[in-house]
Amino acid sequence: MLARLHIIISSENENDYQSIKDLLLRINPMFSISTAREYAGIKDHSEFYVTCDLSMEQVKPLLEQLNNDWDGEIDDCICYGFNTTMFHPLVYCLEFTLFND
Repeated sequence: MLARLHIIISSENENDYQSIKDLLLRINPMFSISTAREYAGIKDHSEFYVTCDLSMEQVKPLLEQLNNDWDGEIDDCICYGFNTTMFHPLVYCLEFTLFND
């Protein structure tokens, strides 16, 4: 199934984005990661997307690697870094969506 991860980070610095991108590719080398762009919702933040194909068995372990406390169902959930533990300290928000074929 197609999975999409929307990531908002507390930085507009290219090196910060690259560091997070490198870490994501270590988690799953099959991730397709977009370029970062300024996030209009919050000053000095940027956003990008990650997509990949996952089986249902791969979803829970991936989510557990990215954050310790998701809100919502496993196929449509969100978490914020100010009250949870993210995979990188600059990650402000993660939104995960799983699309059925």
